[in-house]
Amino acid sequence: MSKSIILATTNPHKVDKLSWIVKGFLNPIEMPEKIDVEEDGKTFEENAQIKARAIAKKFGEYAIASDGGALIPSLGYQWNALLTRRFIGSKTASDWDRIDGLLSLMKDKIGSERKVVWREAIAVANKNGDIVFSKEVEGDTGIIQTKYNKDQYREGIWLCTLTSYPQFEGKNFFELTKKEQKKGEMSWWRLKDETQAFLETIS
Repeated sequence: MSKSIILATTNPHKVDKLSWIVKGFLNPIEMPEKIDVEEDGKTFEENAQIKARAIAKKFGEYAIASDGGALIPSLGYQWNALLTRRFIGSKTASDWDRIDGLLSLMKDKIGSERKVVWREAIAVANKNGDIVFSKEVEGDTGIIQTKYNKDQYREGIWLCTLTSYPQFEGKNFFELTKKEQKKGEMSWWRLKDETQAFLETIS
């Protein structure tokens, strides 16, 4: 296998996570330019495969991509987990627009109706664009807050600004200890284990 792999994302958080996953196995390379890929898959795993395949073909390198989102069961048809970042309907929407938009959708929800469940998927494509590995996993659960603190924000993970964890005394994601964050980001740890198990078989 190639010693290098393109990180098929410009999301700062995902760049960090994908680099972390392949570290020690492959040399991660950030995309030299942003490439728009139509994510029309029916699952997160399909979207990750679409992105990995497109970027691998574009640059002639192995590529790794991810896709994920939040399931909010109480919103029903009002919320499509596959469009977590795009639900607001505007290509120019800011993260603050998304935060305010979700709070508006959730304004009448109380208690367990504010439950959110994370899912993440990952895919690796070879230089020809063939998918050689992919996996989708479920992460931890949290609660959508009724308000937010602007200091609790990081680009690429806007929804964490609104997520608290009853299992950790109601702390916001950014207030969690490193040990607690590992629990809150369970999906990424599961993907790391699965992906590195695959990388070990081909290294």
